[in-house]
Amino acid sequence: MLLSPALPASMPANSFGAFIFADRHNRLLLVVAIAAAAVKMVIFKHFFPYLDFTSDTGSYMQTALQNLDHNIWPVGYSKFLWLFHQVSRSETALAVLQFSLLETSAFFFYFSVVYIFRAESYFRYGFYAFLLINPLFPFLGNYFISDALFLSLGLTWITLLLWMLHKPTTLLLILHGLVLGAAFTIRYNAMFYPLVALIPILLSGYRIWQKIAAILLPMILIVSFVLFIRQRSYEHAGIREFSVFSGWQMMNNSMYGLQYRKLDSADVPARFATMHNLVYHFCDNLRKSKKKKQVYDGSVFMWDNAGPQKTMMRYYFTVYKNKDAYTAWAALAPLFRSYGEYTIKKYPGDFFRYYLLANAKLYILPEPEVLNAYNRPYMGSNLDNVKAFFKDGDKEKPEGKYNDLQSTLMALFPSLIVICHLLFLEETIRYLIKKGIRKTSRKFNIALLLCWTFMVINFGFSVLAAPIVLRYQVLLIVLLLGYTLLLTEVTDKPLLSAEEAALEEERLMLGV
Repeated sequence: MLLSPALPASMPANSFGAFIFADRHNRLLLVVAIAAAAVKMVIFKHFFPYLDFTSDTGSYMQTALQNLDHNIWPVGYSKFLWLFHQVSRSETALAVLQFSLLETSAFFFYFSVVYIFRAESYFRYGFYAFLLINPLFPFLGNYFISDALFLSLGLTWITLLLWMLHKPTTLLLILHGLVLGAAFTIRYNAMFYPLVALIPILLSGYRIWQKIAAILLPMILIVSFVLFIRQRSYEHAGIREFSVFSGWQMMNNSMYGLQYRKLDSADVPARFATMHNLVYHFCDNLRKSKKKKQVYDGSVFMWDNAGPQKTMMRYYFTVYKNKDAYTAWAALAPLFRSYGEYTIKKYPGDFFRYYLLANAKLYILPEPEVLNAYNRPYMGSNLDNVKAFFKDGDKEKPEGKYNDLQSTLMALFPSLIVICHLLFLEETIRYLIKKGIRKTSRKFNIALLLCWTFMVINFGFSVLAAPIVLRYQVLLIVLLLGYTLLLTEVTDKPLLSAEEAALEEERLMLGV
């Protein structure tokens, strides 16, 4: 029966390995998935033969080539690139590796859900079909940025949480901590992952000391990484900054509201005098202009060469002529963070209206951003290290013939996010009305709570602190689609008997 309780103790279920490899049907699904992934990649590279770049690529590449421990971006992806570069200098190999990691993590999630919850029908075949035809993974894997690796770790992290609910072991506890810690080194969005993980950990069948260990391990790894980066930043730039980018981002976010207000200099703290003067003139020109900066433009203020932040950076270089870019970013980050906090507190209504509210709308319908087109021809000429990183990096990588195909495909996904949210909400309501909580196992209900927790906290974090673009929301698409299909399956099934419900509860407590 779909999502029914596990078999009695006298009839132990097959192991996960046997479930995949010994079962003929599941083995066939795996073979088809591998074959489809290979075919998909071959076809994709025919249409899009070259690795794509973004404005972040140069920083990742330089950090990887020099094996640096500091960067304006998290250094985890650069370390991954450094390891890759010791083995290969092939663009195609990097794209294939990143795509393979995405496919592996996605099908690990798929087979785990089918095994743990004994899913059938909609999820078993609907979600499988989505993974087979999904064009997002080839495109994400084809970029020289951290998205593919971060998404792979995110999917693996979610899957490990499900396994910790199903069969809580010490090994899973350790793997979960390592994967979560690794994800944090790739992108700081993972800082809220430990909070999400509290739900399944605290409600799992672990003993008290194991729950404490499961909570503390990723936190210890994250804090250790933060202290390590702060020390490396101090050694290089003389400033103990963990994320130099966050200070710049804070001020950038505050300026969306400032461009609508006639600023004054009354009561401006002396330490902000120069900064405020630049902001005053820049925002005054924007206020008089018909075209304002919008949140869908991304971190537009901090990258604008005529903007106050880049102007301050040029001032810095006139005083400290021998300093490098990272040192300038680190030196200015505390000032920008403090100024951003000051203006947000002074004009909270403008910040709410023009940044938070606008960002909340963008969260539901994010921009395709770099995924909308092939960017390599516009970025490659500005990257001095391409030749050093790739064996044919000095060769021209012209714009392809199929850019319209990419933009057409990617244009579908913002609407898919809207659809996934609506369907997930609708199926959750139907699940509650039809007493779905009593129709399935306790661990399924906890897993559903896990998904809702992730969605809510991800929304809050994205709206408050992060740029919102399509590539940052792919994990959400996968989770919402998968859970919606699961909910659709279980809602109309008959209630569990009291004996079946008790048996499931006992198995969970025993960690079976």
